[in-house]
Parts: sequence; C-alpha cells; structure tokens
Amino acid sequence: MASAEDKKPVRKKPGRKLPPGAADRRQFLAVMNGDVIKDLKVAAAEEEITASELLEQAARELLERRKSKQAKKR
Repeated sequence: MASAEDKKPVRKKPGRKLPPGAADRRQFLAVMNGDVIKDLKVAAAEEEITASELLEQAARELLERRKSKQAKKR
C-alpha cells in the first residue's frame, strides 16, 4: 500500500507562468543598458509584438548571418 508521501503532487519551481503557446520556450536573462531596453520596448510596441519576440527575431537574424558568413569561409 502506498504511503501518504507517495501521493503528494509534484511541485514545480515557483515563478511566472508562461503564456499559452510558450511551452517550448525557456527564459533567458540578459543585462543591457537602460536606453537600449527602452528603445527595444518602443520598437516592439511599434511592431505590435512583444519585446521578447523582437529580441528573438533579431537573434535569429544575427545567427543566420553568422552561419552564412562561416559557410562562405569554408
């Protein structure tokens, strides 16, 4: 017979819940200049996307350029 401890629910780490559809996402902390953060938020609002989405797009573009540059060197 199972003990009471075996029936305890598994507790997840405390913190913010991810928005719907973000189950495959992970959190990434970066420290930046306050003016850069402010400008990123303004740019994201102008694009009608979140700052996270804007940063992810920029990171993907940077990584793609780096990949293309490395492929040309070979």
